[in-house]
Amino acid sequence: MENDEILLIKLRDCFTGGYTLPQYCIDNDIKKPLFVSEEKFLTFTWEIHVQFRYDKRIFAEFSFLDLPSGKTSFALGNTTSAMSYQNFSEINLADFDAIILLTEKNVEVEVNTISLENLCNYFFYKTYAEIPTLNFLQRYPQVKFFLTYYPIFNEEYNNKSFNKQLMHYPAFRRAIRASKHTPIETTLDKFGYTNRQLRALIKGGKAVKNFDGSSSMIDNNDPLVRIKDGKRETADQPEHFRNKIYICGTCHDYGVNAPFDKTIASYLQKMLNEANLPYRVENESQRYGSRYQDIFYNLNNIEPLPGDIIFLYIHSIHSNNQKRLPFLDLLNAFSPPLDFREFFCARNHLNELGYKTLAEGYFKFLTENNFFRDKEFNYPTPPPHCIATESLHSSRQAAAM
Repeated sequence: MENDEILLIKLRDCFTGGYTLPQYCIDNDIKKPLFVSEEKFLTFTWEIHVQFRYDKRIFAEFSFLDLPSGKTSFALGNTTSAMSYQNFSEINLADFDAIILLTEKNVEVEVNTISLENLCNYFFYKTYAEIPTLNFLQRYPQVKFFLTYYPIFNEEYNNKSFNKQLMHYPAFRRAIRASKHTPIETTLDKFGYTNRQLRALIKGGKAVKNFDGSSSMIDNNDPLVRIKDGKRETADQPEHFRNKIYICGTCHDYGVNAPFDKTIASYLQKMLNEANLPYRVENESQRYGSRYQDIFYNLNNIEPLPGDIIFLYIHSIHSNNQKRLPFLDLLNAFSPPLDFREFFCARNHLNELGYKTLAEGYFKFLTENNFFRDKEFNYPTPPPHCIATESLHSSRQAAAM
């Protein structure tokens, strides 16, 4: 399957998630969009036409690089009008304030052009990060919230020659599980763990679904794993504290490959204690492989108090270009004079040294900003939730815009 086909499938998933192209145009102040595509995506373009016909706040026009001007309709009866389109060569580009490409073919124009890749990246961020987060923050406007970014996928660190020396994480886990009574060499040997201990670390963190859609990890009393009441314990938590700091995310935040007292949360807690800073750190993370949207079901079960701080890592969201949510960028956490190779145990997965270094980044960020105690956060309102064929023209949400 070609990359453009894959991108459109992912874009359609975002439509199912509730974010649509009419809302994208509203959010980006695009009043006269022109969509440009190819004949092979005619039916997909029809879906976009239907979105605009049902939304009704603005209208869009369509053109194709390889079709003559014409009309097409896949409507059920007379539910909506046919889609008219022109060949791109016949378009007067001055009539539009944005050209949105539903193709990866090169289109060289001097008008504001939005590539398919950039469009999809925006949709991914909006659907899988910003909107669910903003919905949560409407309930807790006095919480200090940050998306986080780690140097896990950065080419500067995770370069090809070094990557080839590391196992893919599923293979790394399988090798440890299969070792049983036969000692094997691993990239975690420098920490002195036995294969039995590593198997316990690899096995720990399994989760079960709850009736409300959230998930809880199975309790595990292993001295290295320590999962209690459905979440991983954090070492040295104080009984008395001013506010809580929640570490929410996936493998790296949970602390995969490391004991419970050598996770980001535990290292950060120790640093706070040593500095006599009255904050309690909670590890609200799980291993979310293949179920990353469960993060938001679990996030919604947290009940933070005013002044509490939440750090949220979302897999595959690596950009703060949108600048709509506060951001903690630890991209350079492993930069020289540090040797980034010391922090990886498998491809895109860290060891406890990496967690300690990231915790130092958290600590510096928090203390240098006085835990943001004097800063007010004004979170924007999320766009109205809709499905691809829901009319907003006469709705109260549309009227409020």
